[in-house]
Amino acid sequence: MKSFQLNEKTKSFLAEYQLFEDDLIQQVQLQHRLELVAAFGIQKGMRVLEIGCGQGDTTVAIADAAGESGSVVAIDIASPDYGAPLTLGQATERIKKSSLGERIDFHFEMDFDFFETPIPFDVAVLSHCSWYFKELEDLLKYFKKLVDWQNIYVLQIGTSISPAFLSVPTFVQFPFWHCILTP
Repeated sequence: MKSFQLNEKTKSFLAEYQLFEDDLIQQVQLQHRLELVAAFGIQKGMRVLEIGCGQGDTTVAIADAAGESGSVVAIDIASPDYGAPLTLGQATERIKKSSLGERIDFHFEMDFDFFETPIPFDVAVLSHCSWYFKELEDLLKYFKKLVDWQNIYVLQIGTSISPAFLSVPTFVQFPFWHCILTP
């Protein structure tokens, strides 16, 4: 593996929260997630819905950005037993034991189609999860629900795909892309 230099933000995160201390791969991924969340503009005190949270890699970066006065509701359709080398349950249990844990509410085996809450969110984030959608229509249905339900709209999509991608009627897997939705 090539030598990788962690930036000061990542080093500070690792020191403060004591997560991923002995896992260089996780640290590299964390640095990427911290940069994504910084680009999303999540502010202290925000209430954030993360759809497709997986093992919580982006979730911890969001919780850090939202600060002690903010919160993250993180949902994923998968079972807590899903995933490797750590399952979603194992990974998120480690996160819940950290000082970030009190800012995060994980919900597994939760399809966003059936997720309801009376409390509004400031933003919704989908990151590193689009390939789990079998059809473009399924992803667009999530977007529509966010607009109708929370008055959240697409603010930023960072991707290397062309606009022609959006006209493809069906496909098995989406390319990597990230999205943040905000009112």
